[in-house]
Amino acid sequence: MIELQQVTKRFGMTVAVDAIDLTIETGELCVLVGTSGCGKSTTLRMINRLIPHSAGDIRIDGTAVTDLDPVQLRRRIGYAIQSTGLFPHWTVAQNIGLVPQLLGWPKAKIQARIEELLALLGLDRTEFWTKYPHQLSGGQAQRVGVARALAGDPDILLMDEPFGALDPITRENLQDELLRIQQAVRKTIVFVTHDIDEALKLANRLVIMDQGKIIQQGEPWYVLEQPANAFVENLLGKADRGLKQASLTLVTALMDTLDESSRQNNPPPIDATATLKDAMSAMLWHRTDRLNVVNAQKELIGQLRLDRMLRPKER
Repeated sequence: MIELQQVTKRFGMTVAVDAIDLTIETGELCVLVGTSGCGKSTTLRMINRLIPHSAGDIRIDGTAVTDLDPVQLRRRIGYAIQSTGLFPHWTVAQNIGLVPQLLGWPKAKIQARIEELLALLGLDRTEFWTKYPHQLSGGQAQRVGVARALAGDPDILLMDEPFGALDPITRENLQDELLRIQQAVRKTIVFVTHDIDEALKLANRLVIMDQGKIIQQGEPWYVLEQPANAFVENLLGKADRGLKQASLTLVTALMDTLDESSRQNNPPPIDATATLKDAMSAMLWHRTDRLNVVNAQKELIGQLRLDRMLRPKER
């Protein structure tokens, strides 16, 4: 658990973070989102003491970070940034193995951990073990950066705009990869972004900041349905809030069980992992009011109808 109590950061006369309170539960993926200069990156960096806080308390599992040795603290917290921070003259394997080496792991354990992380992030050992950062694409370098952040098996992972410089397709793929990894390893992740769509996709807890303050926090559904003020509403996007809500719900949540007519009509298929937003797009494209939902084996498991999607919310 990470707890921030009345945390403030001043740079001279400028207040960058203004008396914020935030509790991030163990295993939660918490996303800090807001416009440039709102204090989200400063908040992140105060957690691992890259930036000292000016007032208030920051605690990890009940212990104040100021009571911990900063070097030891950072070695037990993974940190991934937009520029990756990879050492240019070190191979992929050397970069990933840095923190385990500093922690004094045996050589065989370090090698096994590097191999495990390369597999977890979809990087072939034979191809990438001896490559250098300049030989990697942006997406590959970012994967190595995430692998390095995970290498010491930290309980906490801090990520500061890690996918911000990537093209949309690579960015979406790495977002999916992060969600898959989080399902597998259940780290406590604090993720900073200025992209509201990325924030909504990733967050268990969404924290919206403006001018150094936390304006609203909660589950993405709650924030979308009950924005605290005009700033939050504008950040979420007034015109497409409905589509953003649809992107948070899988088609399986609203699909109907199969009946004889659904088997006979044979509408276009949609994957069970798709969202209601994907379904709306498919319905418009195919000019249909229903879709057959199929599983990974392409077996028919249900049907999604437009009128079911348009019923009043049951939440």
